[in-house]
Amino acid sequence: MSNINLNTKFSMRLSLEDIEEFEQFLKTKREQLPQVAESIVAIVSEEGLKDNHKSVELLPIVNNGEFVSGGIQTTDEIDTYKEFGTGIVGSENPHVAEFLAEVGWKYDVNEHGEKGWIYPKGDGTYGWTKGIPSEQKFYEAIKRMEEILPEVAREELSK
Repeated sequence: MSNINLNTKFSMRLSLEDIEEFEQFLKTKREQLPQVAESIVAIVSEEGLKDNHKSVELLPIVNNGEFVSGGIQTTDEIDTYKEFGTGIVGSENPHVAEFLAEVGWKYDVNEHGEKGWIYPKGDGTYGWTKGIPSEQKFYEAIKRMEEILPEVAREELSK
């Protein structure tokens, strides 16, 4: 009995030797699962880096014996504003994530509206803006990650 694929139907002889071999196969598969889970998380996380804000980085993969976690993050405030948009321009093209309203994200909170506002550029000069539209790169990356997860899991589990 070799090359058992648990993702398909299979048959086996019911001799004691075959049952013991199958039992060993299952034990080996179970022992490999933590590494397989880490591989799945790594592959899916790498997808999140593609076509994303430059500040986005991988979270370390953590395996505590019960679950495996990882993913992507950014702590860059500027990229956060780019992601969600700002001002009147952002409110005309709002981010699609509903949780923004729940956590208090508001567009044009200073009521600048069409008048816009002046801001320091960091080089001693000032700029003027009415805001920026949302880029939604992080959001799109998360959607891609969710989309590829089942296929990546199937591929990694079948190895």
